[in-house]
Amino acid sequence: MSANVKKSRAAVEQRNLAVPQMRDYDELGMRQEWVPHLMYFHPRNASLKSVTTDEFGFRNTTGVKPDAPSALLVGGSSVFGIGATSDATTIPSLLNASTKYNWRNFGGRAFNSTQEAILVHLSNTKKIDGPIVVISGVNNLTRSLMSGSFSKMFGAFFHQGLFESQMRSAAVGNRALARQLVAGLRERSGFGKKQHAQSLSSTSHSKEASYGAMLTVFERDCEYFQMLARHNSTSVSFVLQPFAPWIKKTFTEQEKQLFELLDQEAEGFSRVLSELAERKQQYTQDLQAICAKTGLEFLDLNTSSELQKDEWLFVDRVHLTDAGYLTVTKLLVRDLSL
Repeated sequence: MSANVKKSRAAVEQRNLAVPQMRDYDELGMRQEWVPHLMYFHPRNASLKSVTTDEFGFRNTTGVKPDAPSALLVGGSSVFGIGATSDATTIPSLLNASTKYNWRNFGGRAFNSTQEAILVHLSNTKKIDGPIVVISGVNNLTRSLMSGSFSKMFGAFFHQGLFESQMRSAAVGNRALARQLVAGLRERSGFGKKQHAQSLSSTSHSKEASYGAMLTVFERDCEYFQMLARHNSTSVSFVLQPFAPWIKKTFTEQEKQLFELLDQEAEGFSRVLSELAERKQQYTQDLQAICAKTGLEFLDLNTSSELQKDEWLFVDRVHLTDAGYLTVTKLLVRDLSL
């Protein structure tokens, strides 16, 4: 075992002492399933101390009220509730307790905006009586700053490198076999010599091109949610999720310790983290403009004074403590009039 691996594992163990519920989320991540269309999703019927899922892999919510109108909370791992100590302390469950609606948890771990939209589409939800709220934004920007291809049609997603390498291996094998068969026929017919298979190369894009493509994809996904809202005669809002580097907060000792351990665990992420901080202002303006264009209400939680208080709100830079999720819930109820 290398020194770096030992250092990373030691950091994870120290983190787990401070926030033991994260052991459950690590285990859940190890058990994620490869599924059609979404690429990957949470394991079905998971039953851990801090988190449970239903027969499809959606996180269970508490406080469901009989015959109450239904509403959707859509997004990535913060909506799913990474860091919460139980299903009851996730945002959808807290919204069940503080609004007249039953909120469904449409959170997908490490999802981009397209996967979030596809998840809602695949659920085939027939009736949406209440509002649709999308809490997202960090994953789209993060993935656009990472290496790898980015398409205006397909976007980019986490674990894309693994997917592309596996599919490329399969494709090269099939194509090589086809070339050999065709070349053999050509050679026997006297038309040419056997051809050698050529290696495939993925198209790389500049960061600015990837950023622009990401915004194009985001606008398309906003248009989908707007169509869904209109079809159900309801409203849709986009909420830029709280991200620690974007908040003017004096971090607690617990937060400082957890961030430091996170940096030890993933040393190579510092460059992307720096770029995320640098792009925050422009990115927020671009998202707000797209939401205005597509008719979504826009809310940036990173400017909320409640998240700037000297209180332990983050288990890492993007996921929250129970207190953090409760604070976000109160902000949603107040600022979106839920």
